[in-house]
Amino acid sequence: MVNEFLVNCGDAEKETVSEQEWWIINGSVKVQIFLTTLEDNAELVVAANLFRYEQTDAELNQYVLQLNGTFKLKGVCFGIRNKHLVLSYIRPVQGLDPEELEWIIASIAVIADEYDDFLINKFRISY
Repeated sequence: MVNEFLVNCGDAEKETVSEQEWWIINGSVKVQIFLTTLEDNAELVVAANLFRYEQTDAELNQYVLQLNGTFKLKGVCFGIRNKHLVLSYIRPVQGLDPEELEWIIASIAVIADEYDDFLINKFRISY
């Protein structure tokens, strides 16, 4: 299903890394798509790194944690992974349809593109 989605993205910069990992560029955002396994109990993980986040900023942490779980983020949440501030969405693959997959990837891309520069400017993040 992910491969079909990427084919339908036309000229967008994209790549299949493996049978469990893909990425696509949208604006200034690289959206990564993973399957946790190829088994029936697989989960889909869609994530985007916003920026390097090597030094903890309590004010930024509080700000993004308060956004998590709000309707503004549409089920997407902020987190920290490998010294990056990330946006991610995780869902079981069972019952996933192409429209929902497209919605998840688009949500991550749009929200990440909206918040990366905003947060860098608001909290004076240097990277």
